[in-house]
Amino acid sequence: MKKNGQKQLIIIKPKGNHSNSLLQNVHFEAFCLDNKIEFRNPTFGDMAELYAAPCRYETNFWLKFLQINLLFGLFRHSRVVKRIFSVVWLLSKIGLLKFIRFDKKFNEEYYRQILLKAFEKHDIVYAAGWWFELPKEAKKLRANFQKKYALKPQFYEDNPFVEKINRLKSENYTLIGVHIRRGDYKKWKGGKYFFSNEIYQKQIDNIAEKLSAKGENRQIFILFSNEELQFQKPNNWLISKEKWFIDHHIMSLCDILTGPPSTFTLWANYIGCGKLFFIVDKNGELIEQNI
Repeated sequence: MKKNGQKQLIIIKPKGNHSNSLLQNVHFEAFCLDNKIEFRNPTFGDMAELYAAPCRYETNFWLKFLQINLLFGLFRHSRVVKRIFSVVWLLSKIGLLKFIRFDKKFNEEYYRQILLKAFEKHDIVYAAGWWFELPKEAKKLRANFQKKYALKPQFYEDNPFVEKINRLKSENYTLIGVHIRRGDYKKWKGGKYFFSNEIYQKQIDNIAEKLSAKGENRQIFILFSNEELQFQKPNNWLISKEKWFIDHHIMSLCDILTGPPSTFTLWANYIGCGKLFFIVDKNGELIEQNI
């Protein structure tokens, strides 16, 4: 739909959990900032209050109407239904608006050109999809996003566990965050990243040994998980039982993060300044991630 005014990109459908949504949001917002396009993400409203200066997220009747699933509750778990049977998809098919789904993985220049060409004919473009990624723009604007998506202090002030982490950091302890992700990982990709306690213990021991070899003997390991952990906990181990957004904040303070491939640690590392290593197989091989 051709308008006369400010170019605007609107994210009309959310993607996955909190970490997925945050990362999706950053890549789209990075594109808009780099191209002087107004960005709006009404799907982000349930998290926006957590952050210092998030994107525009207000919604209205029109945007809610566009998000309607035409089959309502039927087949709500079907990817096809979620992708196709929506008002925004139907209106785009009959040419009343421009809607782009990024459901396939292509290189970043392809993504960029798709949106730029859409804005040649449309002032308002609606978008959705997990595979939109612009790593160069996201990296260039990282410092900006670290400020915009910093957790508001009101959510962690007077939190004893966060205060303890801050104290240890100020005393020059090396903080190592270990993300133990199981649950849905038992089936995801055939259980490739579903690791036993022994694998995690091996990684903790390896990291501790390497740090000690460099003279970094003041080490604190912080374990994060959405399950009850069964470990013999040494004196330099801490286990977080905080909410997900507090865990993001604490992880961002860590000097090293490790765990299976996950957007949870990817986001925490993006808003922090430490190193991130993914455990990529059951032998415990580590691959460093460069964001």
